[in-house]
Amino acid sequence: MFSFFRKKDNEAEKPEAPASARKPTPAPSVPAAPAGEPPAYDLSDLSIEVEDIGAHLSPAEEEAVVLYANNQAEAAVTALKAALPGVLGTRRHETWGMLFELYQQLGDRPAFDDLALQFVVEFEVSPPVWRDLPKAAPAQTGAAGGAYVNFPAQLKSDGADREAAKLVKACEGGGPVRVDFSRVTEIESLAAAELLAAWARARKARSPLQLLGSENFIELLRSKIEPGRKVPSEAPFWLLLLEVMQSTGEQEAFDNLAIVYAVTFEVSPPSWDTKLTQGAAPKPAPAPKPAKAAAKTSAPDHLPLSGEITGGAKGLAPIREFASKHAKPVLDFKAVSRIDFETAGQLLNLCMELIQQGHGLVIQDANDLVAGLLHLLGVSELVELRYSHPRH
Repeated sequence: MFSFFRKKDNEAEKPEAPASARKPTPAPSVPAAPAGEPPAYDLSDLSIEVEDIGAHLSPAEEEAVVLYANNQAEAAVTALKAALPGVLGTRRHETWGMLFELYQQLGDRPAFDDLALQFVVEFEVSPPVWRDLPKAAPAQTGAAGGAYVNFPAQLKSDGADREAAKLVKACEGGGPVRVDFSRVTEIESLAAAELLAAWARARKARSPLQLLGSENFIELLRSKIEPGRKVPSEAPFWLLLLEVMQSTGEQEAFDNLAIVYAVTFEVSPPSWDTKLTQGAAPKPAPAPKPAKAAAKTSAPDHLPLSGEITGGAKGLAPIREFASKHAKPVLDFKAVSRIDFETAGQLLNLCMELIQQGHGLVIQDANDLVAGLLHLLGVSELVELRYSHPRH
C-alpha cells in the first residue's frame, strides 16, 4: 500500500544521530551536532517500515473489512461468500474467520452452524464455537449476560427519544440490563430528560441496570451542573446523576448530592432506595481502576472497551487519556464489535503519536473483522496484537 517514514528518492542523505544516542555498533562514529544546538530530530529518520501492509488479505477480505467498518455487514457477508469457493483447499483461515465473525455479529446461528460443517470438512479440526454475545444492534435480549444497550458518543435532543426507547425496550423482559455509557462524551438537557423517563420505566419493570463506563458518565453529568445555580434546564442532569449513583450503589455520594439539589432548587431531596440497590446487578468494574487493582505484577494495565468504537478522534479520547498514563497499556477489544473506518485511521495516527512519546501499545482479543481492518490500515505494524486463546 505505502510506507511510512521512508526517505524520498531524491532526498539527500542525512547524517546519522550521534553515537551516544544509539546502540554501539562497529560502524565508525559520525560528527556530533554543532555546539549549543540540540540534535536534529526528523520522523524520516525513524526505522519503522510498513511494506504492503494489506498483502496478507485477499481482495474479498479487504472489501469485507471495509464494508463492515462502514456498517454494511450484509454486504460484507455477500463478498466473503462469493470468495469462499475460491479458497477451498488452500487451508486459508482468514476468509472463514471473518465470515464466522459476521454471522456472530448478525446473530445468524443457522448460517454459522452451516459454515462450521464446511469448516470441519475443509480443515479436519473443530470449528469455532458460537459465542453468546449481544448483536451489533444497540439493544438485544436473550444473551447470556442479559440485554445490552450501547449509547453513542453524542446524546442530543434530536433523536433522544429513540435512544431512550432502546433502554425501555431492553427492560421489557424484566431481567438485568447492561447499560454502556463508555462512549458518551456529550449529553443535552432533553436527552437527559428522556433517559430519566426511561430509567423510571426500568424501575417499574424491575430490571436491574448494570452500568458500564459509569465513572466517566458521572463526571460528564457533574460538568453540567453547579450548586446554587437554579436553572430548570439543568434539573434533568441532577436527577439523572442521582439515578446513576443509585444504580451503582454510591449512597454517600447520592445523599450529598441530593441535599445540594434540594437546596439549589428549593425542593425536598430525593431519597435513597435500598430495595433498588439490593435488587441491582453487581456493579461492573469500570476502567481504568480494575486494571490497576489487577496489576499485582509488572504487567501492563488494561483498558476494557466494548460495543462500537466510532466518532473519529473524539471517539478515541478515552484511549488517548489512558495510554498517556501507562508505558505499555493494553486495550482489551474482546467486547468491541466494530470500529469504523474513520476512527481506525485516527487510531493509526494516535499510535504513531504514542510511539514518538515512548509508549508501547497492545490490542488484545480483537475479532477477525476488527483485526483485518487494523492490518489493512497498518495499525498492526505499530502495535502488538495479542490473543488470550487461539483464534480458530
